[in-house]
Parts: sequence; structure tokens; C-alpha cells
Amino acid sequence: MDRESGAVLECKSRLSLQPAFQAPVAGWELGKHALLGVEAAVQDGRTQLWPTVRRTPYQWPGVLHYQDHDDQPFMQLHNSGGGFIEGDFAQFRLTAAAGSRVLVTTTGANRFYKCESGGHCEDHVEVLLGEDCLFEYLPDEVIPYRRSAFTRSTRISGAASARIFVSDVITAGRQYHGADAGETFAFDAMRSETGLEIDGRLVWLDRLIADTPETVGALESLWGGYRCMATVLAYAPDLPPDLCDLVQARIATFGFGKAGVTLIDGNVLCLRLLTDDAWQAHEAIFAIWSVVRPCLAGKPARVISKP
Repeated sequence: MDRESGAVLECKSRLSLQPAFQAPVAGWELGKHALLGVEAAVQDGRTQLWPTVRRTPYQWPGVLHYQDHDDQPFMQLHNSGGGFIEGDFAQFRLTAAAGSRVLVTTTGANRFYKCESGGHCEDHVEVLLGEDCLFEYLPDEVIPYRRSAFTRSTRISGAASARIFVSDVITAGRQYHGADAGETFAFDAMRSETGLEIDGRLVWLDRLIADTPETVGALESLWGGYRCMATVLAYAPDLPPDLCDLVQARIATFGFGKAGVTLIDGNVLCLRLLTDDAWQAHEAIFAIWSVVRPCLAGKPARVISKP
């Protein structure tokens, strides 16, 4: 497969899709540039979160919820716009001090609507983790609408002692939209990137680019008839040597889709999954989280109930 710029799959030695996090700029159109900066630190025996910069349509959730009734807050990333239209730009940045523990999800699917004037939209997430941090990120799925064009990135940078679990679900579009076969693989351009850096070294990079009719068609072929791709990434300095086998055994119990898992350098676990529907991907992610979370967080996985 072609791996030059614009190919469906592309791997390089650095992250290139994510811009630097920036402060609000005078002249930004209201509602077109979502911005949220959050800091995490341990205070009074539990992790506390507070916003350092925020701009609508990102909303600050206010009173924190502790999903497991312990020291780890549960935060929902809330875009009150309900999705991204042409020209929208969003940045979320979490900076976690040593020892903090945070679980982040979203309020719903990340929808990218059609771009009618040749423009695009962008959505970027950046997480900076100090020593002995725990970070878990389980967002809802990405849904690209017909004629949408977008760039999205997730960048996690952590100390070697950090513990990380990240999932990502990308659908081919609204599979059951309308009376026909839906609008899968009908987007104009998708550029997606997820990277993990440990102590400043890029240890994992996943880049998915389909930005021409040819590469969108190649992506459809690559997925082999499936309409949803999920990725799971876990890191810890001391992952059990048999964790990959345990995850593989759990995958073998799935009655849907195709999946594979690998362990890199003994401390980075990566899983790729293809399914027919997003709910299957989320069910599989929870099953993998149930296996991995005790190793990362010292507690069982808990079904995420969104208030």
C-alpha cells in the first residue's frame, strides 16, 4: 500500500497534525473556537480539577463526580455545539500534576457535519502527565457525515511512571441514515492521529488519513466490509508479562468483528478492532478495560454512567 502523504495509512516519526495549544485570540468568532484547559492535582487526599482557560462551546462541568467513590474524578468533555460544522476548531488540554488520577469521557458521539464551501474543521486533545499519574480516556465514537472534512488528533505525553488507558472509535458514517444504505464512507476528508510520548520519546503513533476519493475508497476496502474501527492503547512501566495473552483470550470470546492485540517493549499494549456497529466496539472496549484496568488502576472496570 502507498505510504506517501495522503495514503490511507501513514506512519512517520513525529506528530504533525496537532497545533500548539493557544490562549484566546481577539477576533475569534464566538462559538467557532472551543477551548478548554484543565489542571489536575491531588488536594486533601483526592484529585481535584479546575479550568485554567475556557471558551464556548466547550463547557466546564462544574461539580465533579467520582465514579468509583474514591480519589479519581470523572470528567465529561462537553461540546455544547453538539458537533463540528465547517470552520469549527476545538482544543482540549489536560495538565496533570504528580500522583493525580483522572477519568475523561465525552457526553456523546463526536459528529462532524458536512462542509459545503471547501473548508474543514478540527478537534484536538492534548494530555500532559506527571510522575505516577493515572489517565483513562474513553470517548464516544466519531461519526463523519456526508461531505465532512476534518482533522483530529490526540496526544498523550507522560512520565515513565504514568499509567494510561486510551480508546478511540471511528465509524464510517451514519450507517442507518435514511431509507437507503446510509452514508458510510461518504465523507470528503479524514485526517486522524493519536500519539503516545513517554519521557519525551514517541513510543506509539497511529495515523489514519483518507482525504481523496481514492483513499476513502481504499479505506473502505481496508476495513473489509466493517463500518467501525476501534483502537485501544494501554501503557504502564510494569505491565504483567501475560497481559497480552489475557487480552487475547478475552478477544476470543467476542461473537463479532475481528481483532488483534500486540505488546510493544513490554509496556505498551495496542489493540485494533473492526466491528459492524459502534455499540459492539464500545462493548469490546469495556471488556478489554475490565482485563487491563486492575493492572493500571488497582480496581475493576465500572460501567460509565453519564449524569
